[in-house]
Amino acid sequence: MTEKKILIVYGTRYGATEGVAIKIAEIFRENNVLAEVVNLKEKSNFDNFEDYDGLIIGSSIKIGQWTRHVKNFVRNMRLEIQKFSGPFGFYVCSGYASQEEQYQKVKEEYIPDRLTEYGISISYYDAFGGIIDFSESSRMGWLEKKIMKIAGSQAAGLPVESEYTDLRDWDQIEKFALGYLELVKT
Repeated sequence: MTEKKILIVYGTRYGATEGVAIKIAEIFRENNVLAEVVNLKEKSNFDNFEDYDGLIIGSSIKIGQWTRHVKNFVRNMRLEIQKFSGPFGFYVCSGYASQEEQYQKVKEEYIPDRLTEYGISISYYDAFGGIIDFSESSRMGWLEKKIMKIAGSQAAGLPVESEYTDLRDWDQIEKFALGYLELVKT
């Protein structure tokens, strides 16, 4: 029996989506499944997905939008994604997804609703929390930090007091990865 191979592509802004992609790949490898992880900022051209048994796309969400690299990838690879015969998974990272009252809205609005615009249907998807990083080493610029502190504290109720807050639920991410593996192995 040949070893299964899964492609995980992602677009990240501040590192949360990248961290999730790496964790999912680790879980796959621990379960004897090959995982190729690709940052769409570095590579976005694929002829097709014939060499893969599974495909997962991940994107961060900022102001209600996927990263431009994910948008371009989905738009440009739409027909190949539609034709892909293996399980297709998708996840997003958003601070709002960590809030129980916002989770379902984030999950539905930013995945199946958005993919429908491209004529793509999906059955396996999830939404995870993000990272709020106000530290000096943050990928977030000065103005973004200022806006996030104001918006996060007033409207979103997100924790903006500390320099670094990881809102990702690693148990939820592991459950997502293991559930996806079941689809690939059947």
